[in-house]
Amino acid sequence: MTGNVLLFNVRSGGSITIDLSQCGACETKACVEACAVQGGPLVLDEGRGVPSLRWPLEEIERGGCVECLGCELDCELYGRQAITIVLPLERFDEYIDSLTEPVVYKQGW
Repeated sequence: MTGNVLLFNVRSGGSITIDLSQCGACETKACVEACAVQGGPLVLDEGRGVPSLRWPLEEIERGGCVECLGCELDCELYGRQAITIVLPLERFDEYIDSLTEPVVYKQGW
């Protein structure tokens, strides 16, 4: 954790970033609840009222986070839009280019 940012790497080579400056004012703590359902690494730091990690970074990177995207989705829908997940998607652009139907997704949105 650096300042108001919680950043950790996950097994796929991606990363999860949580802007903790948004979390103190969050009433739902939806990300922590979503993570708990999967048995994941996020827990609530009761003293600060922000998400924290229950395991060392090395353990999370070895697979402690199952990369379900639940924390990001629930934060987006019910929280304060404070989580960004970046996961590598090998050959995704190649796949998009091969489609014959138009797609809604565009890189960089």
